[in-house]
Amino acid sequence: MTRPLYNRFAWAYDELVPDPAGLSVERIAERLEPGCVVVDAGCGTGRYTAGLARLGFRVIGIDRSAALLAQARARTDAELIEADLLDWEPREPVDAVFCRGVLNDLTADADRRAAFAAFARWLRPGGVLIADVRDWDATVERYAGRGPVEQSAGDLRYRTETTLDGGLMRIHETYGDERHEFTMRPWTPAEVRTAATAAGFASVDVQPGGDVGIAPDRLLVVARVG
Repeated sequence: MTRPLYNRFAWAYDELVPDPAGLSVERIAERLEPGCVVVDAGCGTGRYTAGLARLGFRVIGIDRSAALLAQARARTDAELIEADLLDWEPREPVDAVFCRGVLNDLTADADRRAAFAAFARWLRPGGVLIADVRDWDATVERYAGRGPVEQSAGDLRYRTETTLDGGLMRIHETYGDERHEFTMRPWTPAEVRTAATAAGFASVDVQPGGDVGIAPDRLLVVARVG
């Protein structure tokens, strides 16, 4: 993982990304059985892990960034594990998996398929996956012709500009005087359905973000294993 925002500058993540684009914690909870076991896959700074734990769910947060997990540990006593979601396995099947935005960071076809396969393995029969991903067409509409964005967190000056290239988002970032590039790959609804169905999910519902009250360049995914 090379993106500085996930490592050296993890302390600034919540300031630079103050409003997550997905469902609120309360709306996630509405889709879950009370008190069930939830894996927050790619939990980052633990905003959702902490929120769901406060609502009475048993939450296991996993992330491969030790720096992001350090931020998460400052806000929650929930179980937090440093691991890559493509390699990790729970001790026993869980009731639900929540994955907020992380699947965009997987750019290789094999990794994208493997992520859905992992989620299906983790879940008990009838278990649910709730995820959101960037929608390619809506992302093109949002970023075409858009200029750079500048922000700050403490003394850190942050600048980002996004270009679109062959199905990829190339995010050109400047942290102070340091320049970096980070690549994301949005999804199409058909890609989500294909990956989830191939992984063994019996039902797959994919809805445009604008239809469900989240960011309009996202897709909400709710899938269940048989």
